Amino acid sequence: MAALLALLTSVLYGTGDFFGGLATKRNNAIAVLLIVQATGMTGLAITMPLYGAELIWRDVGVGAGGGLIGLLGLTLLYRGLATGPMAVVAPLTALTSAVVPVAWGIVGGDRPGAITSIGIVVGLAAIVVVSMEREGDGAPVTTRVVVESLLAGASFGSFFSLLSETAEDGAPWPILGSRVVSVSLLIVVVLVRRVPMKVQHDRGVMVAGGLCDTFANVTFLFALEYGALAPVAVLSSLYPAATVLWARFLLGEPLDRRRIAGLAAALLAVGLIAGG
Repeated sequence: MAALLALLTSVLYGTGDFFGGLATKRNNAIAVLLIVQATGMTGLAITMPLYGAELIWRDVGVGAGGGLIGLLGLTLLYRGLATGPMAVVAPLTALTSAVVPVAWGIVGGDRPGAITSIGIVVGLAAIVVVSMEREGDGAPVTTRVVVESLLAGASFGSFFSLLSETAEDGAPWPILGSRVVSVSLLIVVVLVRRVPMKVQHDRGVMVAGGLCDTFANVTFLFALEYGALAPVAVLSSLYPAATVLWARFLLGEPLDRRRIAGLAAALLAVGLIAGG
């Protein structure tokens, strides 16, 4: 069950990234981010009675702190993608977002078995292979680009790790707490910087992206109820595979042999982790 929920998490994350990327191409990035986050917050708030979750204020606070860290990661990721080659930014971010929870889990006492450990290693390799761009965009690979990519991934990984410290009975209150904080902060940014909120295109895409991203966090929390942090985090970080497949089927972007191999490695990792 943990592997299935983690895989669903990666699909939702990858789908949300794909839709968010489409919307950002033709609209202000801050405006898109606010709409995406606000949509997810609203959708989760509406469905909260369905979960019957216990309101634990400590966990809400943990989620709120995680929301700030996650928003920092998004900011650094967008900045990195705008200034550096995606072939460097994307794999570094995705890999680090998986490595941090793995280390967190091991320090916390998680000891995955041999098969699961092999699956984790294969999964980490698959993340890099699938998320790398086929061609560079000509932007220089500077120290700043590398550092910001690593920090973005560390932010996402830290968010995953913080969620693992919340109580099972309180899910998904921490996610709602994170969305309330991130939306509030984005509203302040919009008001202070006078960001134009008029969007010309892709409103439906933004809504879909917001719902996918938020409920990916929810399925991640539920996956942690059935499995350890390390394997769940690695499977959840396979989200670039979903983004690549959406680009293939909706935009007609080709799949080269390297990415096909990466997708095959991802499936192998899923099988090893689930079987372990």
